[in-house]
Amino acid sequence: MYEDLRSFLRALSENGWAHEIEVEVDPAWEIGAVCRENFNREGPALIFSHIKGFKTPMVVGVLGTREMYALALGCEPRLPEIAKKWGNAFAGPIKAIEVNPKEAPCKEVKLKEVNLYADPFPVPRWHQLDAGAELGTFHGVITKDPETGWINMGTYRNQIIDKDKIGCLSPPYKHIAYHIRKWASSGQKTMPVAIALGLDPYLNMVAVSGVPVEVDEYDIAGGLKGAPIKVVKAETSDLLVPANAEIILEGEMPLDEFWPEEGPFGEFHGYMGEIQRNSPFIKIHQVTHRKHPYFQGTYEGRPPHESGIARGIGRSCVLFEHLRRSGCPGVKDVCVTVGGAAGLHAAVSIKKSFPGHARSVMALVWGFNILFCKHVVVVDEDIDVWDPFMVEWAIATRVQAARDVTIVENAHTGVLDPSQVPSRRGWSDWLGIDATIPDEHYKRDNSTFPPFADPPEEIMQKVRQRWGEYGIK
Repeated sequence: MYEDLRSFLRALSENGWAHEIEVEVDPAWEIGAVCRENFNREGPALIFSHIKGFKTPMVVGVLGTREMYALALGCEPRLPEIAKKWGNAFAGPIKAIEVNPKEAPCKEVKLKEVNLYADPFPVPRWHQLDAGAELGTFHGVITKDPETGWINMGTYRNQIIDKDKIGCLSPPYKHIAYHIRKWASSGQKTMPVAIALGLDPYLNMVAVSGVPVEVDEYDIAGGLKGAPIKVVKAETSDLLVPANAEIILEGEMPLDEFWPEEGPFGEFHGYMGEIQRNSPFIKIHQVTHRKHPYFQGTYEGRPPHESGIARGIGRSCVLFEHLRRSGCPGVKDVCVTVGGAAGLHAAVSIKKSFPGHARSVMALVWGFNILFCKHVVVVDEDIDVWDPFMVEWAIATRVQAARDVTIVENAHTGVLDPSQVPSRRGWSDWLGIDATIPDEHYKRDNSTFPPFADPPEEIMQKVRQRWGEYGIK
């Protein structure tokens, strides 16, 4: 259990999974390239301690591997163990507890003047074609439903557009957009917003995972942690912010005023995201932070990368919970693949119990618009959905295209898919592949599907017990 980013960094260092870069690096071109190469090599978390023009160090990659993710949860780095932690968090969420402001490290320093181009914000230009410095890549944007009090914490891109203003990409299907509409419909001119940077690993996990609507991320993070998340009231609003965060920005979003252009930015799928016209933005009124804070961000772009790992694992568990809550029987495992940009492609294994079971699963996945998965592969329970080799084998040996492939044309979906041409932005064709054993079709043919050629499991167990005797290394 880790209370903050710092304690988790210490644990990573003790395991040899964190590395401090002590030479000076240039935020204009160098940091992004170092991160790209480090993620290509599945390297450690990085601490950039000397950034040209800044005193504040920056942390990247604390959840960059499955081993790091599992370390935070206190379990083995196996997907069933991680999924069990998420399942327990949904079954037993733990409410956040509010602490005295004097006990909140995030309020140790209160800046009199807001300047997002200066310390403690060593924000790099992550990609050469980015429109500007992107402050928000691994953080929590906090808003509240004005009627129910439901708190949302999500990760949304926040380009610095002025010394006290940041953009806020808010697609209509995202939870922050629900809040924007609620505040606007109540006649308000602005919506309070807080941005938390430098978070404990549990808040990072939930902020990128698409927790279901009207479920507080604080509660699920507490469930993952096994203890309440400590929160404190903001300085300029009644929003509750993480007490142990490194940096807190407080402000408001105008609801009747928009920034002419925001972006482009190198997005999670590996391509440059488009310019957003008339974009929502946030005016920052107050900054508080810990003494000698860390700035935290991460490199987006082509997978693999930290947010892809964190989103892929978290969203797989969230999608599994969605299928469970939907009453869909027989779902055994879910993988929202990292290679599928942790949101565009999913594989689901089931214990098939009725004709059309696989297509029912596809429909439920497509209907979960937080993730906008456009490609769904459904396999039998004997297939490990986390093993792309096994999924490909199922497709190759159990699928006939005309029989098992489903295409739904012109479906409303996410807006960040680069395969969509500009005139069709927000619209995709859905593809579903039923890669389960076609038993019902064999029965109609008065036949049975061929038996597996692998040795029986009891024979394999005997071989494993004698493995050392064979002398095979």
